[in-house]
Amino acid sequence: MRKTTLLLLCALTPPAFAGDLWEITSTSAGPDGAPLAYTDRKCLPKDGMNASQLLDGLGNCTFDQKSGGPAAMTFSMTCKVAGMPANLSSMKVSGDASLTGDRFDMRYTMTPGTSPPSAADFKMTGSATARKVGQCEGP
Repeated sequence: MRKTTLLLLCALTPPAFAGDLWEITSTSAGPDGAPLAYTDRKCLPKDGMNASQLLDGLGNCTFDQKSGGPAAMTFSMTCKVAGMPANLSSMKVSGDASLTGDRFDMRYTMTPGTSPPSAADFKMTGSATARKVGQCEGP
């Protein structure tokens, strides 16, 4: 579960060498209710935080539905997750994301993408927050 969450969050924040420094904090609750926390700092291109573009660039994911624009959106996507058991190799991720000034917020739910779901009890919910904390230096 932790691997899936970390993979999702890392893919949401591509690295850059110069620009704005963002601190990303995520908290998820696995199927057993155990909390999983993650905090990281990433450099993004100056003024490069955009809810729609970040989710659009998520590796191995395709949108099933998205509505909204750069500042706020709702979404549903299917993501393929390498290294997971067959019944969890495809995940459905749905939620909402918003960007207000120097703060990005996202709430999401992950469920199995298999049909019919052989892991029907699996469900992960979480939220991620990013805030601009400074500037990054060039390479």
